[in-house]
Amino acid sequence: MRSIGFFFLTIVFFANYAHGQHAVRPVQTHNQGPLVHFFAIPTNSGGAVLEKNAFLFGNYFNIANNATSAQIEEETIYLDGEMYRNELVFSYGLFTNFELGVSIPVVKHSGGVMDAFISNWHEVFNLPGKSRVLMPTDELAYFFMEEEEVVFEMNKSKLSIGDITFSMGLPIVTNQKHDLSLRSFLKVPSGNKNNLVGSGTWDFGAQLAGTINSIPQRNEFSFYYSGGYLRISKGALLQDKLCENVGFGSFGLVFNTNNHLYFKSQIDFHSSFYGKTNLKQLGKSSAQLVIGTEYFIKKEIALSLAFAEDIIVNTAPDFVLQFGITFHY
Repeated sequence: MRSIGFFFLTIVFFANYAHGQHAVRPVQTHNQGPLVHFFAIPTNSGGAVLEKNAFLFGNYFNIANNATSAQIEEETIYLDGEMYRNELVFSYGLFTNFELGVSIPVVKHSGGVMDAFISNWHEVFNLPGKSRVLMPTDELAYFFMEEEEVVFEMNKSKLSIGDITFSMGLPIVTNQKHDLSLRSFLKVPSGNKNNLVGSGTWDFGAQLAGTINSIPQRNEFSFYYSGGYLRISKGALLQDKLCENVGFGSFGLVFNTNNHLYFKSQIDFHSSFYGKTNLKQLGKSSAQLVIGTEYFIKKEIALSLAFAEDIIVNTAPDFVLQFGITFHY
């Protein structure tokens, strides 16, 4: 709840400012949990669709640190590790009103190096995270047990290509004040589900994404939002608990400080990917607070940095850093 309050304080602080040279986009992230990241939760690409022959390339490197455990009735879950997920995104305006895209993730799970820093962070700001006190530092250990049977266990990982997603976008509303697009996507199971790199499923769905004031002038805001539906096929690691129908969305603000530096706040959320469980780590809906900044070196090139925290505790990593670079030609 403290995170939600901080989000709205950010909105109020900047609301005292009252169009810009750069088309802004939301932070390109989603839930990076080790049992969720491989599903086709799309990022919010904003309401604008690329013009004909326009090209966008993005590289977004995520560091997600997990430390959570629980035992309820016959179920036990233990997630201690650090995931590195690098996502390459290519989008192209094939026709005047038609955008194609592909997203290729490369993933590795590790013991990591950030446990001590994050523990100190939690202590200083009095944030939840009791499991960290009981867990070894910088160790990789994931497992889930049910009725005294180990369903999965992992303590080593190698760098692997994850599930590849193809997408397309069509504009619905296009004007100076409001852009709205319809996007659809298909994810193929190209990653290994046993290494928690891929989901083992074919995923497809649709998303409505909008931006109000897509190109803000100095000291102006953009507001963006999205919502959609995801359908998941059979084949998941925890198939007997999988929810095959998932809803998702996001909303947030971008503030243009000087036509080069932009500050962003957003909340991403989705319904539960798993059911038939009493574990919060699996059976609850999730929401993440994301705070970020983007700096345009030139009109076509931007560097970005973002931080994400789980608002609904233990449903997503409690510490995620993202470093990104975007080329738009």
